[in-house]
Amino acid sequence: MAKYRRRNTTAYSTYGSVAYAPAYDGSAVRAPRRGEELRRAPAPLPKRRIQVRKRERARAEVRPAGAVAPFAVVGFLAVAVFAIMMITSYAQLTVANDEMVSLRQELSSLKRDNATLTAQYEKVFDLASIQEAVGDTMVRPTNSQVVYIDLSEPDTVTVYQETGPSPLRSLIQGVGDIFGSILEYFR
Repeated sequence: MAKYRRRNTTAYSTYGSVAYAPAYDGSAVRAPRRGEELRRAPAPLPKRRIQVRKRERARAEVRPAGAVAPFAVVGFLAVAVFAIMMITSYAQLTVANDEMVSLRQELSSLKRDNATLTAQYEKVFDLASIQEAVGDTMVRPTNSQVVYIDLSEPDTVTVYQETGPSPLRSLIQGVGDIFGSILEYFR
């Protein structure tokens, strides 16, 4: 069997930075090989003055201002109007809640007053005291004097519709009410 031998083409056995320079033989200056001619370095060219051009800065191009879209303006105005309407409706809700609380307190005080006045009324119109004042002339009504009302038939109601203001007038009045409530809120 033939043995495969790797041929060592380099003359060194080190690793590191010299491993990638196969012509390096350990000395700082390399000896010329056979067949190589010693060549002279080319003569340096005379120095020329190079004109330095001033570098112009690239100007930033500014995009021209675009036109404002009318739809965007209308949208922003609509959002502003709705926000103001919401604020005024919250203010009206707060006022209505305060009025409701005060009316409930007034209702409870009126119920107490009603209870005391009903008791006083019953004391004044005592049936026994009335009987004594009138005497024996007071009698119960007879059947001929009693009238009964029959409510078994369904109710019928006729509603006459009044002609109201025109739709344009009611729209203008509604817009006026909205702006009036906004102005009232900020006063």
